[in-house]
Parts: sequence; structure tokens; C-alpha cells
Amino acid sequence: MMASGRWLSRWGVVLALALMLTSQAARAERVAVSALEGDKNNKLRAQVTGLLRKTRKVQVLPPAAWAMAAAKQKLRGPASVEPRAVARLAPKLKVDAVLTGSAGRTYSTFNARLLDETGREVWSGEFVLQRGLLPKYEAQKFTRAVLEAVKASNQPTPEPPTPTQVAPKTPEPVVEPPAPQPHAANQGEPEAMKPAPLLESAPPPAQGTASAPRAEVTPPAPKPVLVPESKPEPVPAWEELDEESHTYLTELEGSGGGFPEEGGSASAAGRMPPRVKVQLGAAVTWRRYCARPGVMASCSEYDALPPEQQTGDISDFTSNAPYVGLAAEAEVFPLAHWPTLVRGVGLTLGYQRSFARTTVQVSTPVGETPEREVYATDTAYGAMLAWRYFFDLGTQETPLWGHAGVRLGARGREFDVGERMETPLPVVHRFYPAVGVDVSVPLMRAVRIEGAGQLFFQPTPGQSLWGDPEGSLVAEVRDYGESVSSLGWAAELGVAGDIWGPFGYSVRFRLESYKDRFTGQGSRRGWTDGGVAEESYSSILAGITAAW
Repeated sequence: MMASGRWLSRWGVVLALALMLTSQAARAERVAVSALEGDKNNKLRAQVTGLLRKTRKVQVLPPAAWAMAAAKQKLRGPASVEPRAVARLAPKLKVDAVLTGSAGRTYSTFNARLLDETGREVWSGEFVLQRGLLPKYEAQKFTRAVLEAVKASNQPTPEPPTPTQVAPKTPEPVVEPPAPQPHAANQGEPEAMKPAPLLESAPPPAQGTASAPRAEVTPPAPKPVLVPESKPEPVPAWEELDEESHTYLTELEGSGGGFPEEGGSASAAGRMPPRVKVQLGAAVTWRRYCARPGVMASCSEYDALPPEQQTGDISDFTSNAPYVGLAAEAEVFPLAHWPTLVRGVGLTLGYQRSFARTTVQVSTPVGETPEREVYATDTAYGAMLAWRYFFDLGTQETPLWGHAGVRLGARGREFDVGERMETPLPVVHRFYPAVGVDVSVPLMRAVRIEGAGQLFFQPTPGQSLWGDPEGSLVAEVRDYGESVSSLGWAAELGVAGDIWGPFGYSVRFRLESYKDRFTGQGSRRGWTDGGVAEESYSSILAGITAAW
């Protein structure tokens, strides 16, 4: 029984130490990433947070958790990662280490530091940045170094055994002397034959009396070492992430946005520019057209001539009522979440069709034709390649993405009527290449200023995307001259914004202008040496947008 108690005591101590070491090893290290000094829009912090999460070897706080906890203690900026601040905040957030650092002024280097839960610096390193982010080879080196430093700083220190855990020594057995015989009490035993007392404190038995047998002293059994049951630690709210929490997230209650690692994708689309944006709404358009023979500058030049010099057929077309119709637009930027400049490559599409009953009157030197109402259609379409530079003017909690870019593609504008008249009408079909710029500047989430400008190259009449199956488009040039040279441009300005979720609004005013200079003999009366024609469209486009 004594040996069994001794072994139980020793195994209890070993079991207690094993349980303590196992519980420390089973718990994954918890790391917080603070705001990095010089990190514009917190893009670098978002990247390193995603790199550490993707390893699945550490648990990482949401990017803004440390800043929010520090703000409650009225600590901001470098003060939030001072040793005393870390020692105060780390136990509250239940973190083992805090990653902090700074980006160089030229965004070329990243000086990283790792602090343990007491605020002591346990690791530091310097890494190369490209456009403010870690390239792939530096990201791998950074991740490996941080994981090793966190693991080394979280190694448990073995505690010395307490006195209650030391097994008691087994006392040596006590040898009892033989009791004296009664008949030898009066015979006088020699002194050398008397046994010496084993304990000085125990007096020898009195002579002439029989000593009572001593009871064998049994040492008390050692008390078993009780190992307290380990209670599970409360799980902090930030640790209750879903099964996909190891993937890269650019935003968990305010990360400041950013880019994923190369080849990755952002799972929080709100922190990145939208890949697809569509708009569906209404279009209201006013059209004006004029044609004058014998002049090359403008219609007003002809109107300023004396009446006797105003010879030949002229055309005037003005919309008494606007053309009302539908307008649809789409923007597709499939690489918008990439970390390189290729992310700005995309495609824009547009289509607009309006209808109206309008009044037409043709003037000649001998008089004017009666006014007639005709059914007219106005159609505009286009497809253009685009490149944009995206920028974020928002805060950590609310990103505000804007852009500036260029476009290159083809556009078309066609104005036609459904009735034929004896006198030729100013019907025009144009299809031409175009180049342009566009910009969008966010003021707040609900207000964004948008503008664009385009230049058209040779938007000559008589051209259509659908061809000329009836052969009628040739008359759009031959009526006024043998050849034509055209120039056109467009400008638009408007306001847009977000309403709820992916949905928003857009309202814009667009002005489109064309000038045609004809040369040579035309088929119309008085067009013997060419002339000029001017056409303009004023439109209001309003609709609902959706972006993803």
C-alpha cells in the first residue's frame, strides 16, 4: 500500500503537467494587427491580415478590432502600441501577440514589429514593398517569420513543482529491542550485553518490571494530488468566425480596404471597386438641325448674309417636344480586384432609343412647306474599351471609390422618321470611332460627381452599323455635296450615389454636337459649292444603378 501511494502521487504530478502543456499547445495563438504608420487607406494592414489568416495557424482579430479597443481607452496612433497600452489591451482582447510597424515614406519598405502580451518586442523585420504592398516573395517570407516569432513567444515556461507535489519519503523501519525476561531481573546482566536505546527521548523501562511491547509506527499515507478541472476559456466575440475565416477578408467592421495577395480575390466586395455596374432608366432628348449652302463656318454665318445672297434650299429642324425613351448602360471591369494596374481594364456599353411626334418644315427661297407632324426615332449606341485608375477617398468604415480613366471605341447616332415626304428630310445616320475621358469623384456615399468628355473622328452622315440595305443613306451626302468632312464631340455632367446595398441612382445631362462641311455639287437647289450642316442633341439621362 505504501508503494502504491507513492506511484499514484508521482503519476498525478506527471498527469497535471501533461494536461497543462497539452492545453497550452492545443490553443492556437491569437494575434492582433494594429494600424500601420504610413499605410495609406490601411491597404497593407488588410494584406498582412489576410496572409496570416490564410495560414490557419493563428487566429487573427478583425482588422479594426485593436483600433476600436484602443479608442475606448482614448489611445490613438503610436500610443495604442506602447508597452503599457499593449499590456492593458492584450488581456482584454485575449491576444498573445500584436503586430505593428510602419511603411516608408516612399512606400518601398515595411518595418514590422511583434510585441507579446506584456508589450515586450519579441521580433522585428524589414521587407520590400511594391506600390505599398508586399510582393509575393516578400509576403511568403514575412508570413513565415511572423509565425515562427509568434510560436516562439508563446512557448510555455515549465513551473517548478510546489511542496505539496513532492512525494513524502518513506520512513525507515524501526527495529525493536527484545523485551527483558522476568527471571533475569535480579541476576544482574553485564553492562555490555544491554542494548542501547534507539531514541534518546524514549526512557528505558524500569528495572524489575516487564516493559509493554511497543506498537509499530506506520507513516501516514501521502495525500493524493488533486488536479483541478480546467474550465474552457471564454471565446471572445472576434474569435467566433465562420469556417471561411481563414480566407482573405479586406473588411470586418472597417479594414480600410486594400488588395488581396497576387492571384487572390477579395471576399468583401464592398472594400473593392465593383466589377459590374448596370444602369436602367429614362432618356429625354431635344434635337436641333440646320443646313445652309455656300458657307463653311456655321449656319449663323449664312443667316447674317443680305437677303439677296441667301439663295438655295435650307433646312431647319427643331424639336417642339422632347423625345422620350429608354436608356441602358453597363460597365464591366472583371479585373477590378487585382493588385496591379491591369485591374483598370474594362468595357462600357450603352444603348438609348427615344420616340416622339415632331414637326418638320422645309424653307426655300420661294416659300416654306406646310408644317407636318411625323413620327421620329432617335437611337444612340456604343461599345468602348476603357481603362480606369481607381482611388478611395473614404474612411476605414466607409470606402468611397472614385476613378479617372480613358475610353476608346465606336459609337453610333441615328435619327430617322417613319413617313416619307416629297421634300427631303434632315435624316442622319452616323457610325464613327471615338475617344474620351471620364471621372467620378465621391463626396459622400450618397453623392458622387461624375463627368465625361468624348471626341468623335469623322462622324460623317450616311454611315450605319447595320449597313445600307436600301441604298438611301447615300442621299444624306449627295443632297448637299460630293464629299463631306465631319467633326463631333460630347460632354456630360451629373450626380450619382448609393441608396441601399448595391443599388443607387444616376442623373446626368449630356450635350452632343456635330458639324458637317460639304464640298462639291449637291443635288439640292443652290448647293453648287457645298455648305455646312449643324446637328446637336441635348439629353437628360436618369435611372437606377446596381453594382457588384
